[in-house]
Amino acid sequence: MLPHYLQSLANNESHASNFTNYSPDTIVAVLNLLGNPHHKLPCIHIAGTNGKGSTAHMIAAILQTAGYTVGLYTSPHLIRYNERISINGKEITDEEISEYAEMLETLCKTHSYTPTFFDAFTTIAFLHFYNSVDIAVIETGLGGRLDSTNVVTPLISVITPISYDHTAILGSTLHEIAYQKAGIIKKHIPVISATQKPEAKEVLQKEASMNQSPIFFVGDHISFTIVSQSPLVFDVMFNHSAFNQYKNFNNIRCSLLGDFQAANASVAIATALMLKKNNWAIVPENIYNAMSNLYIPGRCEILSKKPLVIFDCAHNPQALEHTIRNICKHYVDYEKIFCTSFMKDKDVTKMLSIIHRFTSKPLFYFQIPDSRCYIPDEEIKKIFSLHVFTETKSLAKILKPHINSNTMVIFIGTFRLYPYSRPICLLLQ
Repeated sequence: MLPHYLQSLANNESHASNFTNYSPDTIVAVLNLLGNPHHKLPCIHIAGTNGKGSTAHMIAAILQTAGYTVGLYTSPHLIRYNERISINGKEITDEEISEYAEMLETLCKTHSYTPTFFDAFTTIAFLHFYNSVDIAVIETGLGGRLDSTNVVTPLISVITPISYDHTAILGSTLHEIAYQKAGIIKKHIPVISATQKPEAKEVLQKEASMNQSPIFFVGDHISFTIVSQSPLVFDVMFNHSAFNQYKNFNNIRCSLLGDFQAANASVAIATALMLKKNNWAIVPENIYNAMSNLYIPGRCEILSKKPLVIFDCAHNPQALEHTIRNICKHYVDYEKIFCTSFMKDKDVTKMLSIIHRFTSKPLFYFQIPDSRCYIPDEEIKKIFSLHVFTETKSLAKILKPHINSNTMVIFIGTFRLYPYSRPICLLLQ
């Protein structure tokens, strides 16, 4: 349970739109009173729409395998807020959160500051990492330009694929969304970017040029080739002098499922090589070992083998379709049963249409007890043969007769479905 003070703060994650204090002004003031711990924190800053969590974990894993003490700040969490802040995989404790929260409460009330929840939790991450880590990997919460994390001056800025999401806040066009993500680009700081759609790429190039920041794109300066889908094995190639003598990394084995993880990994590896160029002690073996031993909860995670149950947190159309296609390629002989849930600010009709294409079975929808959760109307239920449940036991009871040795269950649609997928999974066994 979070301390009362943190619970009392405006939490924009509970809203689909109309964000409160969506600006870095308050966190800048609060951090200044604390001596600006983030200014003394070497870090990698990551923005994007899809894959930024996986990429953050990959970069952290490479650095940790190289022997560094690594802070990792990600959001959202799957079960506990503590997951968001970790050092070498060890989550911040409840006691530590309470201590930091008490200090923040006293400070903010004394100076009449009212941070948002994300302001406060980001501040806690910086305080927790300060003097405790060699480097931190920091994932933006939303956008980039106005994000609470955008107070850092990173060693490298990383931008994962940009797509449509949070359009009520970030803008309705790819150009507008990319402009917000590009806000993490800082003067003279190198940028590693995933493959981008032309409209987004143009925005990133313009921002990098304005800041005199060298920018390297997957597709131009970095490329990858899938060698094997199961298990995932791929090559990564570099064709720019910025990556020194490294031209090829062949037969990288990744413990994760999905060719998009090879795309994420190419960004992470390029980031590691850019650090190496700046005298960070990273060798190729660190990269190979980190990739082969990678575990990221909630990303095509196998919850059960009998019956086969997978969870993935893909929560926008592009990520959803890409993930489902990869699961279908990997488990070609299985009939797919989908259990999903969405937040109301998503393009729900489009995502249900995508899922519907991959199964002949009814779709099962779990209505999460959350004010942001989308509630299907009768027309949507009819169009997509959608069976709606508000209780895990009743869903499992109806779902179970559809399962045999030739079927698999896929939970997908939102991070917030994860805590409910596990008890449902246990009831299916």
